Amino acid sequence: MKGIFVKFIGAHRCASMLAIAIWLSGCGASSSHKNPGKSASAPAAAATPSTLPDGCPQNSGFAGDDMCLSPPPGGGGFQLHYGPADYGDPTALAPFLLGPGQESTDCYYLKTPNTTGVYVGGYQLYLRPGSHHLNVDVNSAPSPDGFGTCQPNDQSPGLLGGLVTPPTLDEKTDPAPENEGLAVLLPANSQAVINFHVINAAAKTTLREAWANYFYIDPSEVKGLRGTLFLIGGFGFNIDPWTRQTFQYSCSPSRPVRILNIAAHMHAHAMRMSVWHVDKAHQTTLVYEAFDWANPLLARYDSAHTNDPSDRATQTPGASSGQLVVTPGETIQWECDINNTSDNVLTFRNEVNTGEMCIVSGEVVPADDPMTAAGFQCVVN
Repeated sequence: MKGIFVKFIGAHRCASMLAIAIWLSGCGASSSHKNPGKSASAPAAAATPSTLPDGCPQNSGFAGDDMCLSPPPGGGGFQLHYGPADYGDPTALAPFLLGPGQESTDCYYLKTPNTTGVYVGGYQLYLRPGSHHLNVDVNSAPSPDGFGTCQPNDQSPGLLGGLVTPPTLDEKTDPAPENEGLAVLLPANSQAVINFHVINAAAKTTLREAWANYFYIDPSEVKGLRGTLFLIGGFGFNIDPWTRQTFQYSCSPSRPVRILNIAAHMHAHAMRMSVWHVDKAHQTTLVYEAFDWANPLLARYDSAHTNDPSDRATQTPGASSGQLVVTPGETIQWECDINNTSDNVLTFRNEVNTGEMCIVSGEVVPADDPMTAAGFQCVVN
């Protein structure tokens, strides 16, 4: 859900079980499959593929070897890896291959290596080309390592974050002083699940692969807990072929939150997403606008980043600058301009050409008590 379906989305599981169930039912319509690579074969490589001592591929024959991350050094964190363990072994490669024109969304299960509860501060998410969204959550139900059937909570942004295309998100450090010490609490040996959506628009087989690094922070340095911003619009989409409509939504938080960042999550028929903050005096401020579904703007709201304003005439994305605090009684309003230039009825689903979504995603921290985890989520038809 490229830009952060962003995000290290959250200090705390995707809150509302209703939101999670609805998100799953929307994704459940996907034609995703457990092993999309069964019909694909690895291309011939110019040199023998191998795995380097740091775990990275060499001469794999697929685009994106340079995206590989080596794990955090010296016990300072850990890595979750979605991809083959041996790039020279066709059997190890096969489950991660995606043939030309194919699209897949699936769940991959791993245990986190920490033997005690830890705080995770910085993180890095790197993906091979073709990736659309990556969500990493913690599931309370133990699962065998490897591919498995997605459970009700597994297709939502969660404890260990997420990314919507671009291929990298590097949040190892945060330059804003007010964000110093923000972290998430990770229980010992947590059951992690990687929900990965990949689209192969190329003429040859691609390799689905992602690297996620997490860096520990000393408990004494923790000053606040990150939470999820996840405002789902369009769950009731039923957009007729060859029609263009603007869909509008509004939600209020149950407690004061400071929004750290926003990224749009839309699909191929979305022309624009606009987001406004409406205060208690009904003053409306445009805080975010994006026009490119495949490369949505990731806007940050803090003292270290200055955002340029958007321009609809030139289709230039933009956002407001400075901190963005939303309190109960205030709202976040957003809209998506959807132009269905296809013969299909568009519904809320993962496939980018035959489904649509209008989701405001990102991160928040509680503005009243930063050490009490809270998110800002809602679902609107």
